[in-house]
Amino acid sequence: MIQRILYVGLITGFCILGDVTAQNTSNESNPVWGNWEKWGEQNDGTYRNPIIPADYSDIDCIQVGDDYYAISSTFQFSPGMTLLHSKDLVNWEFCGNIISDLTQIGTKLNWDQMDRYARGVWAGTLRYHNGRFYLFFGTPDEGYFMTSSSKPEGPWEPLTPLLLEAGWDDCTAIWDEDGKACFVGTHFADGYKTYLFPMAKDGKSINRKSAKLIHSGNGREANKLIKVGEWYYLVFSEHKPGTGRYVMARRSKKLFGPYKEEKQLALASREAMEPNQGGIIQGKDGKWYFLTHHGTGD
Repeated sequence: MIQRILYVGLITGFCILGDVTAQNTSNESNPVWGNWEKWGEQNDGTYRNPIIPADYSDIDCIQVGDDYYAISSTFQFSPGMTLLHSKDLVNWEFCGNIISDLTQIGTKLNWDQMDRYARGVWAGTLRYHNGRFYLFFGTPDEGYFMTSSSKPEGPWEPLTPLLLEAGWDDCTAIWDEDGKACFVGTHFADGYKTYLFPMAKDGKSINRKSAKLIHSGNGREANKLIKVGEWYYLVFSEHKPGTGRYVMARRSKKLFGPYKEEKQLALASREAMEPNQGGIIQGKDGKWYFLTHHGTGD
């Protein structure tokens, strides 16, 4: 699915990895980080990475009809969870913020008590099911939450807590064709253990007692659960000392696993600022693309 890096972005620049012919390998196409003279759509029908030379981190992306929608985590900033819209995966416009009031998460995210810098709204997953848009996300201190809306621009329902417990991050969710639903989340505070939870059909609760352990360790995070053909793929990233962070995947023909055949999908490219967290999506051209941020430090 991930074929080659075309170009990478600034800090947490927003980029596409895929099989296209947009990259020019001359020195002109490799400027100093941040000095982007050319980016996004070009006049010759190609595009250059980054497609957005700005801070859009922890991307997830879905297609609904002819439209693409993507989310980006917003940490302690309010309003929270940015929503973007595109027709072609390259040109994006601001669609709104899904979380209008961060105090729905907790009072510590209000201006007069704020002590959640670089915490708050972390990576989430965006889904479309039975005519509704769903957002699932976690905060490292408060737990997991969800909300839904009939329209991407909202209004979005007040947040529903799924698991009020610190130490969890980077969740994902999916519905099967028969309506069964599951939720995946990582307990980073307990050795980066990733669990699969049965989820209610309305997405408003998960069954903690019936959770299944998928894997643990290696700083695993960035969960994305998708279905392609008859296979369910759990895509994630991991980190090993001295190696860096890179993209991995497991698969199963059953929604609730077991997920096996662990494969590495991308190298730990430190030169490309370790692209590792994003959304895998099939384009209208039938090819697969990975929308990811590239960044380092703060």
